[in-house]
Amino acid sequence: MIDYIKGILAEKTVAAITVEAHGVGYEISIPFSTYEKLPACGANVKIVTHFHVREDAQRLFGFLTDAERTVFRQLINVSQVGPKVALSVLSGVSVNELVAAVNSGNDSRLKTIPGIGPKTAQRLVMELRGKFKAGSGIGGGDETNSPAPAGSAPEGVRREAFEAMLSLGYVDRQVQVALQRVEKVIEPSATVEEWIRKALQVI
Repeated sequence: MIDYIKGILAEKTVAAITVEAHGVGYEISIPFSTYEKLPACGANVKIVTHFHVREDAQRLFGFLTDAERTVFRQLINVSQVGPKVALSVLSGVSVNELVAAVNSGNDSRLKTIPGIGPKTAQRLVMELRGKFKAGSGIGGGDETNSPAPAGSAPEGVRREAFEAMLSLGYVDRQVQVALQRVEKVIEPSATVEEWIRKALQVI
């Protein structure tokens, strides 16, 4: 129904954004994989969308890439997996990591994501295996970055990263351990988004 929305990024949080287009503000739920690539508020942005309708709710889910949306749609077609869990998956692993885990039959990485228990992880692998075809543009490149030189970060940046990860569903101790590991390799000038991305890679 709504393929994409193009306009001004009015507001953004880790979990949702508001895009203003022709005087209308669209509230759009997003995964962290989209959040970390967003421009600053006030910039123009194009968000590809999925319009989800239930008897009791209508919601827009948005992504910066077609690959993210394609994977999201595959995820919500898995039995007992809804949009909330699909967003958690895309927030916890990159598209390439998900495709690699599914295609290799390895569900251990998926079990570390909040809301994904052993049975759900196994179901994702079983039902998605073979769904990501070669040449589809999904899982075709390396999205990870090499470790940065060691250093310490401003306390405010680390605190924001901590609070953002709690909002994604990770528990206090889990986040603390991840951020301690990231602190050893990340640059002092790293942004909140870079801290969160690296923490998600090691959690």
